[in-house]
Amino acid sequence: MKDQPHVGLSLVSKAPMGMLITALVAVIANVLLELNIITLGYAVVGGVISAVLLLAYWLGKGGLFFILGVSLPLVLVLFTPLAIITALLNLVSGFFFGFCAALFVYKLLANK
Repeated sequence: MKDQPHVGLSLVSKAPMGMLITALVAVIANVLLELNIITLGYAVVGGVISAVLLLAYWLGKGGLFFILGVSLPLVLVLFTPLAIITALLNLVSGFFFGFCAALFVYKLLANK
């Protein structure tokens, strides 16, 4: 995949749709269930960091960035307070929203 960065970077064009879907899931879940803002905050920040690390890998900066980028969701699950099951839904939707948001910002910056 390192020799073909277009494989990973093809996710960049799908980022706006991903943001819309994950935001919709988070809003519906938080209207029907309980909102855990701390978990949601950790998740969005973790998603952004993961996306930045994977972008570095896709742009040829080294395999260490790939390992760190795909390991970050596990670290989030281990260290984020998940007292109730709805916190896990907040964690997943927030992570993917942050991931898509970082890819969308990259798309905007790359087009300039």
